[in-house]
Amino acid sequence: MAFSLFGGSDKKDSGAAPTSGNSSNVNSIKENLQAQILQEIALTNATELISKISNNCYEKCILNPGSSLSTADATCLDQCSEKYIQAWNTISRRYLARVQSESKN
Repeated sequence: MAFSLFGGSDKKDSGAAPTSGNSSNVNSIKENLQAQILQEIALTNATELISKISNNCYEKCILNPGSSLSTADATCLDQCSEKYIQAWNTISRRYLARVQSESKN
């Protein structure tokens, strides 16, 4: 069985040009794949952000690990996380703007 998604087919090629119905189906599949890839990239980025926040803020804020967080530790973690998220958002916006401007050129 061939993979029709990648251009193969179980049917023999008749040599005919693709019909507009096939073309719209291919475009639909392409758009769905692009959307899925973007979702996976977003999930990967979110996972990376959480991992970096956890590692870096823990090292910075939790000086004496114990069974519970002190008020100072919790405040430090909140502030550290907020700064990380703000920086991540700023970098992401600028990166996207740069990619968009370069794709227009």
